[in-house]
Amino acid sequence: MNGTALVIVLASAFLHAGWNYLLKKSDRKIVFIWWFLLLSAIIYIPMLLYFLPGVSIPPGGWFCIVASGLIHGVYFGCMGGAYQRGDLSLVYPLARGSGPLFVPMLALVLLEEEIAPLGGIGILFIIGGVYCVHLRSFSGAAFLEPFRALRGGASLWALFTGLAIGFYSIVDKVGVGLVYPPVYIYIMMLITWLVITPWVLIRERHGLKSEWRRHKGAIAAVGFLSGFTYLMVLFALTMSKVSYVAAVREVSIVLSAYFGIVYLGEKHGRQKLLGAVLITLGVIAIGLSR
Repeated sequence: MNGTALVIVLASAFLHAGWNYLLKKSDRKIVFIWWFLLLSAIIYIPMLLYFLPGVSIPPGGWFCIVASGLIHGVYFGCMGGAYQRGDLSLVYPLARGSGPLFVPMLALVLLEEEIAPLGGIGILFIIGGVYCVHLRSFSGAAFLEPFRALRGGASLWALFTGLAIGFYSIVDKVGVGLVYPPVYIYIMMLITWLVITPWVLIRERHGLKSEWRRHKGAIAAVGFLSGFTYLMVLFALTMSKVSYVAAVREVSIVLSAYFGIVYLGEKHGRQKLLGAVLITLGVIAIGLSR
């Protein structure tokens, strides 16, 4: 990976962890997500208008766009539920780390791809990291705590988020081969906003005005960053191998744990940082094994 691509991907990782930090600080997570998806759709209209005239979308492309939009609706719903219940330094590493954990397994079943030995080692690192982020201490008495923690609450929501990441990664891998990525991403995210809109208007409409009033600056920032960070990754892909870009991007897992522990005062910092590092190493191993 050349230096320019490395800087771009590291900056993308920092910004991605940063907008998740802003999401975690919000009051009603799903309402915050609804607002930033709406603003993102408005902000990136010029991008759509610029690329759309030269793009032809085949039926298979439309299928992938709609399927990914539906899965992203589930993804954001689970993400909101996880952040509503748990720490940033727990939820982000679990969600982002378990996504690459599920992808090789789903690819094995759906795309008949094989899991390379380095990928298998990466999976073991991720499992170890997931275990560590649930530890309350490094004492023998804390050995069973991670197993109890995985039975409910934020951890399950985060793992469902990771499973959704796995599914939309498989769909998007096919979709961006059929539709030019900026157009694909824009339409897909617009469908995602439409998917979560009924839930927000029925169950959360009382919080729309207050969430905007209290967090409009953060909502606007995330509305821009959520699309911009992905475009940065797409740009880096033109200069480096996809496996390298995907692997380096997961440095955001460690950054999110750091943000949660240092800026939000979340507890059990040593255990979570160790877990985040192990998950990151696992994701890098999986990325480099492709």
